[in-house]
Amino acid sequence: MEVTSLDLSLIELEDKTFLVGNKENISFVQSSIKEIGLLNPPILRSNGEKYQIVTGWKRILSCRELGFSKVLCTIYDTFELTENDCLKMICYDNKDNFSDLEFGELIQLFKVLGHLEDKDLISDILPLLEVPPNRKNLDKYLGLASLDKVIKDTYYEDKITIEQCQMLSELNSSNQIPILNLLLLKYNLNNNESRQVIQIIEEITLRDLKTVSEVISEAEEEEKSKSIGKNELRQQLRNMRYPDFSTVEAKYNKAIQDLKLPKNVNLHINQFFEGNDIEFRIKIGSPDELSLILSHLEVSPDNDSINRLFELIKKG
Repeated sequence: MEVTSLDLSLIELEDKTFLVGNKENISFVQSSIKEIGLLNPPILRSNGEKYQIVTGWKRILSCRELGFSKVLCTIYDTFELTENDCLKMICYDNKDNFSDLEFGELIQLFKVLGHLEDKDLISDILPLLEVPPNRKNLDKYLGLASLDKVIKDTYYEDKITIEQCQMLSELNSSNQIPILNLLLLKYNLNNNESRQVIQIIEEITLRDLKTVSEVISEAEEEEKSKSIGKNELRQQLRNMRYPDFSTVEAKYNKAIQDLKLPKNVNLHINQFFEGNDIEFRIKIGSPDELSLILSHLEVSPDNDSINRLFELIKKG
């Protein structure tokens, strides 16, 4: 091993054996090098007459963009580093900055290049990444690693969240790209909304033997307004999943109205009228206000509106 200033032309930029993550966004690294220089030399491994990048892709590309002809590098001979050694160096060099998706890609490399069995990934590699060593976590990271490059690039471009990547990884592979393009990139859904809508779409596809594209298209066509938003889409999908949903919702709203609750009291049940509970939420500003509200809440168990509400959630 030696630390030396190496001509950039000798570095093999087409060899992506140890590339983890996306190397396109180098603006921050480039600005740092321009301001204070290259503090942490990239690590390379000799490969014939040229050199293979083990870790430090963004540093090398930034130096090239800045017009450097040479880069200070730490260089190992081929026999000095095994594939697993190289992957561990990537871990030590980057784990504080890696996303879950990059962790997944690194674990996948240990599996493919290092020829490690799943049990070894759990017992040896997950702890190395400071991840609790269990089957569930391994499946999570390998699922992220198996995502299509299109999905990964979309995440690295900050167009979807890592939570949405996780949701996509849990889907059948044939549904991942349609959900990405027709749902996540088209509608501004937060993580909770994404999970709810994806679940509904999956249930409809299984029940009606339709594709994701067909389900979303049908929901959009049912909405007559020219510009359908996420709320309209969610409503239409709920109606498709639960054909009697509108009727049940109307009965629910009528029962709430008949209760004549004080304005500071709200009633909540599962949005799809599933479950067994009715929840009252009270907003108060003083003990006197609480006393006044409680006096209005003396609802008899035999009250018809309450009975109708419980009947709705029991039917689901």
